[in-house]
Amino acid sequence: MQLNRSTDYAIQMLVYLAKAGKTVSSSKLAAAIDVSHRYLLQISAKLRAAEFIRAAHGPSGGLALDKAPEEISLYDVILGMEGIIKTGEICGVPSDEVSKEMLMLKNEYRKVDCMLERVLKEITLARILEADLYL
Repeated sequence: MQLNRSTDYAIQMLVYLAKAGKTVSSSKLAAAIDVSHRYLLQISAKLRAAEFIRAAHGPSGGLALDKAPEEISLYDVILGMEGIIKTGEICGVPSDEVSKEMLMLKNEYRKVDCMLERVLKEITLARILEADLYL
């Protein structure tokens, strides 16, 4: 599974905001994760739509988490950014000679998808922040 670049930046944004624990200006956040301000606004629009962050306006405005770090899993973020989480799919219609094998492979892909979902749901922003304890 390969994440889109926007999803990777979205995860970085959320981790940064979780670690900050307060509202962060969009310009500071863009500089911190090394993206343009315009790109940050595109990503933050998706994160707001998924209700992970909120925007505050005014002199002390910026972006902040809208949920506790324990409530935001990588599964939810990836789903919010990409719309789907899948490892693979059988392309086209397999020939009769390999149809049985492709059906078996399709079932194996489903098993991998279920394992991936379970693991990604266990990885929350709070858990990622705990990584500091192990470095």
